[in-house]
Amino acid sequence: QVALLGLDVLGAFVDRLSGRFKSYIGTVLLPLIDRMGDAKDQVREQAQNLILKLMDEAAPPMYIWERLAVGFKHKNYRSREGVCLCLIATLNIYGAQPLILSKLVPHLCTAFGDSNSQVRDAAILAIVEVYRHVGEKVRIDLSKRGVPPGR
Repeated sequence: QVALLGLDVLGAFVDRLSGRFKSYIGTVLLPLIDRMGDAKDQVREQAQNLILKLMDEAAPPMYIWERLAVGFKHKNYRSREGVCLCLIATLNIYGAQPLILSKLVPHLCTAFGDSNSQVRDAAILAIVEVYRHVGEKVRIDLSKRGVPPGR
């Protein structure tokens, strides 16, 4: 309950400050990644929605992703899974244009070998989404990285 209220307050700040919130993004993203690992679905969902709101109101998507990519290595498997799901949501909202996917695909490749099956599944869903937006280029990139074509 406290986490949800905190996320609400943070969302209100983003609404109020809009582009001026950009200077605080580095401060709030790591706790948001932590909240994406919360035991409660509602908290995880609201943390992701707030990250998407930051992309919409405070800073460009790639600016956020340059700071969010550390979440692919988070100690909590739910946070790692959440970052993959957030990438899917970002692609569905903004497409591939505002993102430099070549910086994010290596993180997904690493997540293919994650110890947790939910993270592996989310990484596969994310790479499928990348493929849907970029096409063959991602398949070529994956083969260069040693990911077998059957995968």
